[in-house]
Amino acid sequence: MAASTRKRRRAGDLDRERLERAADLYLHACYGTRTAARADEFAQYLRIARPHLSRIAPQILGMSLREFLRRKQVDHAKELLRSTPLSVDEIAVASAFGTPWTFYRCFRSVAGVTPARFRRGRKILK
Repeated sequence: MAASTRKRRRAGDLDRERLERAADLYLHACYGTRTAARADEFAQYLRIARPHLSRIAPQILGMSLREFLRRKQVDHAKELLRSTPLSVDEIAVASAFGTPWTFYRCFRSVAGVTPARFRRGRKILK
């Protein structure tokens, strides 16, 4: 492999790691304040123009910025479903989704099942 290809790949990996860490910090703040996560706010958090971030995110992450944030939120919700007795609606708020409806729709889209079915499935596996 050519040295320039290795450098580009390494730079891309570093960019991805930086975005992952920044998203984790941003979402953690949203979880703490129980406010909805927004791509616009994330761009402001990074001090990058939203159009620019939306353009480079698919190149770095392999998915849109919005999908990236939603997947991270769903992963957080899965952990809460596994480890807490919170209601599904409470988990929607605690996972920085604006409304329970948005949470249900996004969760099902990412996980392939509803949050309640995911939780029931986890109990069966234990």
